[in-house]
Amino acid sequence: MYRIVAAFFVLLIISSPVCATILDVEADTITKAGDRIQAAGNVVVTGKGTVLNANYVVYDTLTEDLWASGNCRLVEEKGEMKAQTMYYNARRQDIQLENGSIFVYSEPLIISGESITRYGQDYYVGENVEYTPCLGSPPAWSMGSSSLEIPVEGYAQVWHTRFMIHQMPVLYIPYLLYPAKLERQSGLLFPQISHGSDYGYRYGIPAYIVLGRSADLTITPMQLTKRGLLITSQFRYRLDYAQSGEIYLESLRDKYGGEETEGGMLETVPDRRWYLKAKQTGGALTWDINLVSNEDYFRDIGSFYGDEQYFKATSTEEDESDSEELISRMQWYKSENGFSVSLSGQWKQDLTVEGDDQTFQEVPKLKARMNQRGIPYTPLKYSSEVSTTRVYSLDWIEAIKNNALFELSLPLSAYPYFTLRPYVEESYRDTFITDRRDVYADGKYLEHWQKRGVSVSTALYSPRSAGGWYHQIAPNVSWAYKSRIGGNYDSSDSADIFPNLLSGDDWVKAFDMQLALDNYIRDASGKSILDFSIGRKYSYITKEWEYFEARVRFKPYSWFSAKHTNSFGRLPLRAYATQEHSSELKLSDERGDEIYISEEYNRIDTKSIIVGTKIALIWNFSARFETEHDYILRRYDYSRQGLVFDSQCWSIDLYREARPADELGPRETTIYLNVNLLGLGDVVHTSQTKRGDFDIDAFETMGN
Repeated sequence: MYRIVAAFFVLLIISSPVCATILDVEADTITKAGDRIQAAGNVVVTGKGTVLNANYVVYDTLTEDLWASGNCRLVEEKGEMKAQTMYYNARRQDIQLENGSIFVYSEPLIISGESITRYGQDYYVGENVEYTPCLGSPPAWSMGSSSLEIPVEGYAQVWHTRFMIHQMPVLYIPYLLYPAKLERQSGLLFPQISHGSDYGYRYGIPAYIVLGRSADLTITPMQLTKRGLLITSQFRYRLDYAQSGEIYLESLRDKYGGEETEGGMLETVPDRRWYLKAKQTGGALTWDINLVSNEDYFRDIGSFYGDEQYFKATSTEEDESDSEELISRMQWYKSENGFSVSLSGQWKQDLTVEGDDQTFQEVPKLKARMNQRGIPYTPLKYSSEVSTTRVYSLDWIEAIKNNALFELSLPLSAYPYFTLRPYVEESYRDTFITDRRDVYADGKYLEHWQKRGVSVSTALYSPRSAGGWYHQIAPNVSWAYKSRIGGNYDSSDSADIFPNLLSGDDWVKAFDMQLALDNYIRDASGKSILDFSIGRKYSYITKEWEYFEARVRFKPYSWFSAKHTNSFGRLPLRAYATQEHSSELKLSDERGDEIYISEEYNRIDTKSIIVGTKIALIWNFSARFETEHDYILRRYDYSRQGLVFDSQCWSIDLYREARPADELGPRETTIYLNVNLLGLGDVVHTSQTKRGDFDIDAFETMGN
């Protein structure tokens, strides 16, 4: 409510220059008597950026008083006023509305009252005032006060405030006192109330603290009736136009938390839970840090950070509660004159094992790169890159890794026919293991690799059709030979294996030929409507062809898109068959309806399909459904249903999710209800969970 009332008095200032800037008066009848101008019938008073309409207007040019009556309407750039009677004094800049309203475009915000008066520019008084962001009549929800006094740059007082839904009072506050400052002010925000089956009732009052022009802090103590006192804090800042960030922390001494078994009895042990998120974007230094106290943090009561989104935008997005690792990154990057250097760090928390010490770390990592450039007076091109990093692996092995790469190429182009690019790449890497954990025999490993290759590529274009469409075909052939100087690995000799601590460390000897063919159907602007690519690799070492890799993407209209990838080939003594494929299809319309289907198949272990739909119903209602079915396990992985009501100023989201039973328990079904009011955030959030035939409240009480 503080935000709404503050916007009320600040935006009343938009009318202050009206009287002093009136330039033209038009009406059915205009008369002048001394210093007064009287206009009657379809009166239009035009000033700089303002238009006033009324049935009758009197303007005193000496005192600069202006009276308007009868269907008064004042339109300005930022909003408009309506009243039966309006009064202005351009010299003192007083204004008074009788039975009027103010509509602020940018919020939006409607303020109406029996009487709204401003004295000068720094004192406001209102009687029987109502304010709401809802544009409907009657408003879906609103707030009304019997009287208010607002001294600008002072403290406002509001008496007898009522929170109403469709003009029905549901909450009463006898008195409010808050700062009426034109700048951000510290203070208490709207209370937070919710309920969840796993944490009970939640009560919290956020405290907002202004730390300066470009920084603020919000601290919210919340009492969870089943878990204890939860403290959340969010620090936000902006360094300049491009750089901004935030630090968010949750902390809870969970009285329901850890469980230990003693003598066959299950005992609850208080446990400290915390979640940290720190993010900065823009500029040379960026980071995105996410750390939790235990692996089940998101699968238990979860985080109260931000707004929860129960339905994903597309079927390919993952549910955070099902993620197997939590990733944190930090990087400083600088580039100039074709050279770049970066200093970065990376952490990964393993959320699949018990305990919080299973982390992967790559800190710090220093990389310097010289982009491709030419050797003077020759057609040769060269580039290089060096990096060093400290690695702490999930098996508790610590090491220092260094890499260096140099490439020399000779690109030859016969435009527009083809481009020939032979190249040589020298790679050096070493690993110094500081803690072997009895896994590796030596503490130092060094390698020198060389890669030689050549590629031939071209692009062919068809004539344009009558609509400007055309076909582009781009074949590509490449050969590459990669080997370790001094020999290659003997897989039977453990001492000849280089430590694979990072993804991409598993280098092997290769001598391949790659064939690829890309096709594009493009419209007149060059946008791809349909593209198809297929490629295959041949190994001269194994003397075998690998599987075909094919992809088709089709997006002829904004409301239709489809994609399919396929890996297929021929096994010994068998015909050609698909080894792995995935497909996605999505349809949508301007009303907001959509349907999407995606499937994934792997001959070894995966065969599943996801189906989802959103249907716009009547009266701003919409329904959603999404489910994933595993054909191998012969069960659904989850099923979600939702019913949403959306209006201009509030929404209700009823959501249900069901997951199958695991080996240790029955099926889990969860129901959520969210009510959102514009300008106030979530004021109601309830959930109830039932596992099988057990009532969760009774189930959680057992043994206490």
